Parts: sequence; structure tokens; C-alpha cells
Amino acid sequence: MERPQKVDCVLFDCDGVLVDSEPVAARRNVKVFHMVDIPATYEDALTLCGCDGVAGIPAIAAKYGKEMDKERFEAKTTEARDNGILPRTIYIDPTLELNEGVRDLLVSLHEKGVKCGLVSTTVAAHVLALLNRFDLVSLFDVIIAGDMVQNRKPNPEPYLTAMEILGTTPEHAVVVEDSPTGVAAGVASGAYVLGYTGSSVVQDVSAAAEVLASYAEFDLV
Repeated sequence: MERPQKVDCVLFDCDGVLVDSEPVAARRNVKVFHMVDIPATYEDALTLCGCDGVAGIPAIAAKYGKEMDKERFEAKTTEARDNGILPRTIYIDPTLELNEGVRDLLVSLHEKGVKCGLVSTTVAAHVLALLNRFDLVSLFDVIIAGDMVQNRKPNPEPYLTAMEILGTTPEHAVVVEDSPTGVAAGVASGAYVLGYTGSSVVQDVSAAAEVLASYAEFDLV
């Protein structure tokens, strides 16, 4: 796929793209598995990065001779949050930081008249908690969270919805993703997809048009 001649918007995923949150989520998921007597490891939990858990959670449980589906796992996670066993969101973890260069890139894009969007499978309450913590809300022209669309990634609906709101089309949109699921959604939307590999958990982004190892390498606008 050729690089776009004119870029109207850049749409960013959240986890692994804005922040290096996958390790934090993996540590939380290990705790939840242990609560239901499934001795999952950190390495097991990392296999859930970039996916919705529909297949991954049962697979991890089956590895240890147990049964667990996504719905029960999420219910247990919510229960643990409500009881104060787990924090309300991983985005308050004190070790969490923005990926290097992401703020500067967002500011630069705005100065050049390019609109920015955040498109995530994470629910809106958690996404907004993250953006508020790092004072990023004003740098995004549109936010599409997982509970704002009918079909989540790898369906292209979240990205197409963001483009529609911004009044642009796929041939003028760039997507930044770090997971196979996210890359598939971006590709299916028709946008030009950059596979970001700058976080600590590097996933398969081979289906992206280009690989972006750091935000200092971004040169599309």
C-alpha cells in the first residue's frame, strides 16, 4: 500500500501505543486467574495482549485443566475491583508512563493541522482516566472506546466511526497499532497502518504497511 499523499488524521490505539500498559494488565490478570485457582503465569497472561480474551482466557484455563470464559473472568475482575482487591483501573498504576515521544508527536500533528483520534477496545471510563491522568484529553479530536461501538476490533467499525466523525476517508487516515488484532482492524478500514514496536511487549505487526520503532521516526506529515 502506498503512503497517503495527504494525511487528514492519525488514529492511535491506546494500550501499547500511548502507554506501555500491557505488563501492568498482565500482572492484574495473573491475580484474577489465581483468585479462581488457575495457576496462570505472567507469560500466560501476556498471550492476552492485543486481543479480547474470548479465545485466550479459555485456552489459559484449559492449560491447567480448568474452565473459564471471558464473561466469568470479567465478572471476577469487576468483583475484585468492587471489593478493593484490585484498583479500579490499571491506568492509576504508579509505574505507568507515556511512551517516549508520543506527547510531542500529538502536539506536532495539531500544529500541522492534522487531527488526532484515540481508538481503543478499552471502555470509555478507563480510557478517560488515562487521558486525564496524563493531561491528554485536549490533544484528541475524537475518542472511540470499546463500549461506544457495536463491533470491536478486529472489525473496522471503531476506525471507520472515528473517520466519519472527523469528516475524512480511509485514504487520508493513518492508524497506529501494536497488535495483530488492531492492525487487522486498521487494514480492514482501508487506512494506512503503522505497526508500533516501541513498547516492552512487541507483538506481530507484520500485516502493517510500515513498522514504527519509535515516534521519532514518524515522518508521514
